[in-house]
Amino acid sequence: MSRLLAALLAAVLLAGAARADDAAEAKARFRKGADLYRAGRWREAIDEFEAAYRLKPHGAIHFNVAQCREKLAEWPGALRAYEDYLREVPDAKDRASVRASMRKIEERLAAAGVQALLVYTDPPGAELRLDGKARGKTPLHTVLPPGTYALALSLDGYEPVAEEVALALGASRVVDVVLKPARAGAAASAPAPPPALKAAPPSPQVPVAPAAASRPPQKRRVYTWIAAGAAAAAAATGAYFGWSASKDEDALASMTDPDGSQAQRYASGAESNARKANAMYAVAGAAAAAGVTLFFVEGKF
Repeated sequence: MSRLLAALLAAVLLAGAARADDAAEAKARFRKGADLYRAGRWREAIDEFEAAYRLKPHGAIHFNVAQCREKLAEWPGALRAYEDYLREVPDAKDRASVRASMRKIEERLAAAGVQALLVYTDPPGAELRLDGKARGKTPLHTVLPPGTYALALSLDGYEPVAEEVALALGASRVVDVVLKPARAGAAASAPAPPPALKAAPPSPQVPVAPAAASRPPQKRRVYTWIAAGAAAAAAATGAYFGWSASKDEDALASMTDPDGSQAQRYASGAESNARKANAMYAVAGAAAAAGVTLFFVEGKF
């Protein structure tokens, strides 16, 4: 039984470490994508960037994907990636230059007699049809000749959406739809009252405390305390790294003389310490969850 409890504790603690491993792998895939981009292997670079995003989503990755797709002359895909970048990084400092790049892509598409249509839904994953033809799931981008199209969206648990979308030749069209949860039927609109609570049958008279001879031996929750200690240690370590990240951010904000290298060191330090803090907080949460589980498991044996 001791080995079983130890294995359970180790498995739960390793869940937090696995998330930290995902972040490390995402960083490695991102660096590999950057190397492939510099080597002119843009298709492979896209694969690495997208893999990094799946492991650790960050809007800046969309910008790199857009750059790769521009190199490959995949104009609709580049436009979509730029749009995703601006959506996920709303305070991007290069917003104006990105918009200029998007405008050039729109001009290229217009010269070919088509334009881009980008459709986003909240939540994503809705089935999309245009003029009755299935096109895929949102978020989705496609190119079409200018005109008016019948757009239909459907997603389980949400009300279907049908509307007309006008697409002009001069500029791309972005459609944002917030899906509404499906309404229950009329019969279900007035929920039935909950069943009346049943009174518990009177319990027989029992002594307030059982006799000492019949009292079961108290359970020793050794592994529960181990998990609790691990959670406290991880939380304290996370707090230290969080304080260090905040200190670097304050130092960066208080710089009065322009010093690019020093600013980069502060920014890198803040980012690194923030990642470490997040990883340790994840470990602390996993250990705390393990402690709760072990509290009940150890009490049964």
